[in-house]
Formats: sequence, structure tokens, C-alpha cells
Amino acid sequence: MKDKIIQSLKTFIITLIVAFVATDQQNFVYSILKTLGYENEIAKKTALSAVITFIIAIVLILTSYVWSKIKANIKRMNVSLVTKLDGTKRSNYKFIPNDCEYDEKDVEIEIVLNPGGWLSNLLIKKMGLKLNIYFNPEILDVSFFDKWDSDTAGAFRLSERNISIDLLGEIEIKGKTFPERSHILNEQFKVKPIRVKNDVTALDYVITTEKFGYITRIISGTLLSIECDPLKVTCKGE
Repeated sequence: MKDKIIQSLKTFIITLIVAFVATDQQNFVYSILKTLGYENEIAKKTALSAVITFIIAIVLILTSYVWSKIKANIKRMNVSLVTKLDGTKRSNYKFIPNDCEYDEKDVEIEIVLNPGGWLSNLLIKKMGLKLNIYFNPEILDVSFFDKWDSDTAGAFRLSERNISIDLLGEIEIKGKTFPERSHILNEQFKVKPIRVKNDVTALDYVITTEKFGYITRIISGTLLSIECDPLKVTCKGE
């Protein structure tokens, strides 16, 4: 269907241009044919149509080539968010209390980055795009596994309500090897429900940035595609 539309549009443009140019008896095609001794009107219009068809074909080829290069450079980066418990990917977990107290659980958050086009990668880096994973502090207590919660080293930051991940802040995007392979960011956390009897919550996410604000968040959808199966947490009281 798309090819038919393009072909019809091309035919229309060629016919339209021929109709306009043919009225100008001084156009360069007619001038060349006149110099060569060709005066037949049908021959001149046929030659004019062939020349215009050739020029349009070249323009379409060049446009297609340039567009393919642009598309390759703005290809979106794919970001996969995986939560693991005891080294196994999980999308849900049920906490059961013991004497009205829940045991904490070690949860690993793994981010797999599959680089996109050169321009997309550069913009993500320069804009400082972050993946924020939100949790409900009225249900869950979340802390780093082996460092202070205020620690700012590495790509992961922990605040009262979210885990912020600087996607490319700690990764060098220069060179040929970066776009040729996946890159993994991971961090371990201790997760423990507070003293709630029965409740359900899930980790959710949003793309944020400290630069350019709302505009950046709008265009982030053209730079990133995110695959996420958020961890659902159930607190089952006694």
C-alpha cells in the first residue's frame, strides 16, 4: 500500500513538472535538443519527461539514504528493568510476618542498557536522563545492601521515596565498542515491610532529569524504550 502511494505521488509530481516546464520553450532540455537538431514536439516532451524522472529518482534515492542515516543515529536506546530475589528474576513476592515482624529481603535491581543511535546516546548522556524507581515508604523500608543510604558513589541514589539511576552518567559512550554490546547497571538493596498487616504495593518508574525539566521528559520517549515488569509486593498479616 505504501509503495503504491509513493509511486502514484511520484507519477503525479513528474506529470505536473513536465506540464509546467514544457510550456517554457527555453528550458534547458529543449535548448539542448534544439542544438542537436531535434524539433519534434513529442520527442522533446518524451526527453523532458525522462530527464525529470531521472532527477526525481536521484533525489528520492539521496533522500532515502540521508533518512536511513538519520534514523540509525536517532534509534532509541532500550532499557530493561529487572528485579531479582535470591539471584532469580521475580515480578512478585509475598512477605509473611513472624510475631508481627517481617524479615528483610535482599533485592537486586538490574538495568540492562542496549545502546541506540549515536545522537540518542549523546542526548541521553548530556541531558542526564535518570530512571526513577518509586516505592511507598509507608509500606516498605528500602536501604542499600552494603553502604550508607546517603552514599552518592555509583549510578544509584537512594532517597525517601525512590531509587534514582543515572543511566549513562557512569558510562563512557565514546569509541566503537559502546554501541556494539549491552551494558549492565546493578545494585542490591534490603527491602522490609514496616508493621502493616495486609497491604499490596509495587515498584513503579518514571524518566526524570535535572536539566531542561518538562521538555526533556517529553522528548525522552523518542530516545528511550523501557521494558519493565515492576516488582509487586504483598504484605500478608497473621
